Amino acid sequence: MDGGMRRLLALSSTLFLTLGCGKDDDSTPKAECQLEAIDLSSCQRSTLADLQKEGVWHLNVLLEDKTGTATSLRLASDASGSKLLGLDVKDQQVSADTFFLASEADSSDGTKMRFVAAGCTAKSPTQLSGIFRRCRNGATDLEGTFEATRVTRRAGEEEASKLELVAELALPRGSATEMAVANGRAYVTAGSEGLFIYDVSTPTQPRKVGELRPASDVFKDVLVHGQTLYVATQNNGIAVFDLTNPDEPARVRSIPEKPVEVNGLAIDGNRLFAAAPSPYAEVLVFDITSPTAPTLQTRYYVSGTTPELGDRPMDVAAMDNRLYVSHWTYGLTVLELKPTATTLSLEYLGRYGTRTSRTAAVGVVGSRTLAFDAGEDWGAHLTVLNVTNPKVSVDQVGEFRLRPEVSIRSVTLVGTKLYVSYYQDGLRVLDVSVPGEPRQVAYYNTWRESDVGRGVTFFDGLNTVRVPGDGYIYATETARGLMIFRETE
Repeated sequence: MDGGMRRLLALSSTLFLTLGCGKDDDSTPKAECQLEAIDLSSCQRSTLADLQKEGVWHLNVLLEDKTGTATSLRLASDASGSKLLGLDVKDQQVSADTFFLASEADSSDGTKMRFVAAGCTAKSPTQLSGIFRRCRNGATDLEGTFEATRVTRRAGEEEASKLELVAELALPRGSATEMAVANGRAYVTAGSEGLFIYDVSTPTQPRKVGELRPASDVFKDVLVHGQTLYVATQNNGIAVFDLTNPDEPARVRSIPEKPVEVNGLAIDGNRLFAAAPSPYAEVLVFDITSPTAPTLQTRYYVSGTTPELGDRPMDVAAMDNRLYVSHWTYGLTVLELKPTATTLSLEYLGRYGTRTSRTAAVGVVGSRTLAFDAGEDWGAHLTVLNVTNPKVSVDQVGEFRLRPEVSIRSVTLVGTKLYVSYYQDGLRVLDVSVPGEPRQVAYYNTWRESDVGRGVTFFDGLNTVRVPGDGYIYATETARGLMIFRETE
């Protein structure tokens, strides 16, 4: 099994199963997940003396069966402030020649789980390699190695270059994820905390004017089409709202009739497209000629995919009667819409499957149709694909990389500028007029280690970027909320 997103889907569930809260008592069996039970005899433990023993670190875990995952830890002066894999650290031993963290939790069947990271060698004060182990009721069931890197600002960079932060507004609760900006309003989703509505008619002075709270659901992607709001949800498909009063959306219905998880949305003309990773790993297409009463036209499942290994549609982009599906471990898939007077079908044209695909932006640059495809994992980067004639081939024509320990989250194409959000590397503006050589022309480092909640997850920091054409750039940040920027050149 290869590919970062396959690792995140398959391995994360393997590592955690279905976990309850971390345990506070001493009854959890430790046995083979104690420091004394781990063989560190071949390690260069003296190198640990110079290791920075604080802050947020990202880990690339590689297990013996060649699966793996990207995760994080937060190291504080004592265990009470430390986290490993998002769980409270229960055992912390850090000294001149020792680095050992262990977190604990219960699985849904009552199995007592213990996760450990034991340092072996410090390649530098900010780089650590070591042994990862998971125990079930005290016995090892997963083991491998990890490479860890301290998350700090990229060397040589200031806070910003050619971008100005003009406004910032923290959410009342929760973490900001997706966003739609239209008609002087920004609609920001915050997972189980719902959706917050901001008046951004004066972008330098945003103010909260409303909110929606889901009933036992999680709000994901969000789109505005005229006077209709579409919200992708985890449990109930797409929630449809009437925006006659933009500050108080009125829920009209949920689609489709049988609930599915919807992760990503796109609109092209009078069609709404939805990436539904669960339970069927399919793409849904709706006719929205009547925007508040969408009609399901077709459901499409990409043959040859293996959903249980991570081949699930997570996002969609649409342009000129073609659909581009970010299919995680299966890569980017290109489909063509085949409408008749009474039916609609989707024809598979091609795919680029050498890397994982989390999201993509599609547009015409010069004489070619290009897809700017982004993965989401350790080592994920931007790949520029020529999708002009996908039935013949989908070829890579360029790429853009920063550093492997920080992942891309979203991409937005406007003309020949690509706006890219990196979780911990913030907002990057690329000139893609020469697609084979994307060139960074501006940046803003949004991530601050001191913000609340850092170090709990690898996917922490800048999320969605929107450029609605009013001269401003809107973004969501997990800790900082709504952020609004302006290019200074």
